[in-house]
Amino acid sequence: MAKAQLKILVFLITVGLVVGALSVGWWFYMNVLLVESQVEKDIAAMKGKDRPRIDPGLRRFEAAVGLIREGQIDAGRDALYKLRQQFPDSAACPEAMRIIGEVNMDQLYSHNHKAGKKDYIVQPGNTLLGIATKHDTTVDSIIRMNSLMSTLLQPGDHLTLIPMDFHLGVDVSNQQVMLLRKVGDKEYLFKAYDAKEVRLPANLRLPVQMELSGKNASFEGKTTLSTDPNYAAAEKWISASKPGSTTSGIILRAPPVVKAIPVEAPMATVATGATPDAMPAPAPSAAAETGIFLSREDIEELFALVRRGSKLSVVR
Repeated sequence: MAKAQLKILVFLITVGLVVGALSVGWWFYMNVLLVESQVEKDIAAMKGKDRPRIDPGLRRFEAAVGLIREGQIDAGRDALYKLRQQFPDSAACPEAMRIIGEVNMDQLYSHNHKAGKKDYIVQPGNTLLGIATKHDTTVDSIIRMNSLMSTLLQPGDHLTLIPMDFHLGVDVSNQQVMLLRKVGDKEYLFKAYDAKEVRLPANLRLPVQMELSGKNASFEGKTTLSTDPNYAAAEKWISASKPGSTTSGIILRAPPVVKAIPVEAPMATVATGATPDAMPAPAPSAAAETGIFLSREDIEELFALVRRGSKLSVVR
């Protein structure tokens, strides 16, 4: 009898252990494994959704613009520069660079902003070109800075001169032209221009370092000097090349105007009395020119800022 009771007891204990193990296993599955599996599914689902990326640069941009609106122009501009350095992929960077460029240009030609400018008293025999060459500036900048209505100078006149220590950089991939200003031994980005198109010579290998070799102006097909009354309306372009190189150079200019080539009606068409709609349309001229094409306004602005001999770097 005792043996039978012992067997029943062992059986019950075994059943209890099995039931307990199953209960523990079920609890572990429901509260640990199933929860972890659901969390992994939720994470995967979240990754699969096109959620907007947090842009920390936007708050920095708003704060910088706030400073500018409050009249703290330099502090706001510096904050925009830091935004560009710290968050180059921010969606606010293009607008930040536009504002930086506008602020820099306003201060460059402002009579209230004296930094980097000097006063010059016109001497007998002085010309604008002579003054510009001697003081590392440009005729266009002297005219604009001093609001000159004529290129004729009178001895004793006071002129404000701005040394033009500017250089250019071209980012082909982003189709941008960067205006860089040299201060001491360092250069900083002064303003960025969006190129309408970049078409480089086929034999030009990048990256390349060049120098500005010429600033040209033409009105109705004739070379126009800065003293010419038609100079303001003249088409302008800037050429660059590698010193001592025979390879093709680069031209910065406004986009070429595609002109229609007139096509005379064939004699057979005239004889049969065909309507004008049936006649062949004028074919556009081939726009095979290479160059870095900017808006006319941007070319005019750059024309006043860069000098012959200024550097031009082009990168892919």
